[in-house]
Amino acid sequence: MKIVTIFEDQLFVFHYKDEEENEFRRLLKQWNDTTYLYQFIIQNKIDIPKGVSIQNLISELIENANDIDDILYEISTNTKKILEEFFKPLDNQEYRIVELSKQKGRKNYLRLYAIRIDENCFILTGGTIKFHHLNKDRWHTQKEMDKINKCRDFLKDNSVFDADSYYEFINEQ
Repeated sequence: MKIVTIFEDQLFVFHYKDEEENEFRRLLKQWNDTTYLYQFIIQNKIDIPKGVSIQNLISELIENANDIDDILYEISTNTKKILEEFFKPLDNQEYRIVELSKQKGRKNYLRLYAIRIDENCFILTGGTIKFHHLNKDRWHTQKEMDKINKCRDFLKDNSVFDADSYYEFINEQ
C-alpha cells in the first residue's frame, strides 16, 4: 500500500498493492464503464430507487463521476476553495475536528471516502455506489468501511496525525 499525489499538498490517494491503478483512477474508470455499472445495478436491483430506469441511472452515474472529477479539479486550482467544501465527516454526528477523521464526498449515489489529515489535506481510501442508507447493510459499502479503517490504522501505525507528520512520513517513503 502506497500513497500517491492527485493534487499537490491537498489531495492524495492510496494505491493498493494488488491494484493496477490508484483508487481514484480505478473508481473513475469503473464509474464510466457502462458494462460495470449495468452489472452493479443488476446485482443491487433491490436498492434501486423506484421508477428509475437502468439506462437513466447509468447515464446519471457517469455524469456524476465526471462531476466529481471536475469539482475536485476546480477546488485544487481555485485558491478560494478548500476540500472541506466537498468532503464532510463520515459520521453525521461528528461536530468537532477529529484526528484522522473519516470523511465522505458525494454526488448523488456516488461516494468517495477519505481521511482528513489536516485542513485542506485528504487521502482518498476508496469509494462506491451507494443506493442504501446504512453502509454496514451492504457488502460493497462495508468493504469501503473496512478499507478506510485499515488506512486509518496504517497512518496511525506510521505516526501520522497531522500535515507535518504526514509529509515527514511521505518524504521517508
